[in-house]
Amino acid sequence: MQRILALTLSLLVAGLIATPQETKEAKIERILAATNSTAMMDQIITQIRTLAASQLPPGMTPEQQAKAAEVTTKMMELMKSRMDKIRPDLVKVYAETFSDQEIDGMLAFYESPAGRAMLQKMPTVTGQIMGLMQSQMGDMMLEIQRITRETTRESAPPKPAN
Repeated sequence: MQRILALTLSLLVAGLIATPQETKEAKIERILAATNSTAMMDQIITQIRTLAASQLPPGMTPEQQAKAAEVTTKMMELMKSRMDKIRPDLVKVYAETFSDQEIDGMLAFYESPAGRAMLQKMPTVTGQIMGLMQSQMGDMMLEIQRITRETTRESAPPKPAN
């Protein structure tokens, strides 16, 4: 029994020694995979597309709507292609910004049940926050317009008396 235990322990230690150390860049790629960074970018692009569609002026003809949709699609495709191209730079930024210990800590969190739950639920949270922000934009724009009118009225030179 002791021989089996010693042999098993020896194989484990030998395996650890023989296994090359995972590079910092490989760990960062694992973080990006664990955080579903590509899916998140796709979701952001979808949200931008939805927001852009909701901002179209009323009364557009079907042709104008089709043209606006075409422009939006081309812009979103451009954003997606650029995000794919900067991935190596993104890995470099992570590598330059975070220490090995911080990278290991992030990996431990994102691969934990709490980290996976956070990642799974963040799209819902983000969507709800975007909805809250959008609902406030109309009121806020009215308030900004009021403030602008009041401020420009106060700073306007007095009208001459007749």
